[in-house]
Amino acid sequence: MVVSLLVAAGACARRDANDAPGITAPPQVTRPPSVERQINATTTDAAIAAVPTGAEAPHVVINPSPAITPQGKLLVFLPGTLGRPSQYSYILRAAAARGYHAIGVNYVNQVAMGTLCQFSADPNCYWQARSVVVFGGGTPVAGQSAVTPANSIVNRVTRLLLSLRTTAPSEGWGQFLRADNTVDWSSIVLAGHSQGGGHVGVLAKSVLLARAVYFSSPEDWNELTDRPAPWTSARANVTPASRQFGFGSDFDTLVPNAHASAHWTAMGLSAPASGPVLVDGAASPYGGFQQLRTLLSFNPASTALTAALKNHGVTVVDTSTPVDGTGAPLFNGNGVWAYLCFP
Repeated sequence: MVVSLLVAAGACARRDANDAPGITAPPQVTRPPSVERQINATTTDAAIAAVPTGAEAPHVVINPSPAITPQGKLLVFLPGTLGRPSQYSYILRAAAARGYHAIGVNYVNQVAMGTLCQFSADPNCYWQARSVVVFGGGTPVAGQSAVTPANSIVNRVTRLLLSLRTTAPSEGWGQFLRADNTVDWSSIVLAGHSQGGGHVGVLAKSVLLARAVYFSSPEDWNELTDRPAPWTSARANVTPASRQFGFGSDFDTLVPNAHASAHWTAMGLSAPASGPVLVDGAASPYGGFQQLRTLLSFNPASTALTAALKNHGVTVVDTSTPVDGTGAPLFNGNGVWAYLCFP
């Protein structure tokens, strides 16, 4: 058989090379095991404050599975309002299993953006409020507390990567930092749920990302105009629209799909004339469109406090996202998360 001959020829070639004087076989690459860690942001930078105060929620960090070829990409996931990275472990583990590095970021997310800007007459309210959280500094909007640059999302990601480069040098975290120790955003898949997804949008308008993914987000809706916040359409994408994807639930009342789709369309994400593509019973690549939706119900075992939160978490929150017969997250097994985040 041809295959047998090729295998035999390869074995001979390896034996001959090893036997030849002065020639050594290349060393075998041993990758470190995949480890899931929880790391407090306050340990990475003395200027970072505990969030929440007095009961800090740690970052969640997972290096890639050694069984998979490393992808050279990092999934950075931003939780929703009051969310903790540990509540999004399924998507982080899905990344690591596919050869991606993964971190869930704890950040200043105690106040919902809609509470601040939903009825604001200032068209820049949402952008301003989000910029305070993403970059730090700037002028907070009414009802928003100041966020120092040290406590910004950008600094928290930067300091975590710097720390991991030092404490886990064999795991390759340093590849996501430039020579000047700033984040190489072009190697990052940035995803977020709810409030976190809106922050993804701000960064997609500000830096070049490998990918931007919106789970049940954003909901920067102005009730006075009954329209999306102007930043979604008026500000140019730095990350091309072709690299951005959205996924929502038809039963979500906190971020209705009609609102989410209006934001996605304003940002340039493609969809058929009928709206976001239904993934249930369909297969990737979903016509190549970038707006997706589901009609699946939340996991009956969900511990979310209300039905609204359970439906809001269907797309990605551990406790609410539907699971298959083995208890594994359904959207990981059926290819939806891979299509969105892990091309």
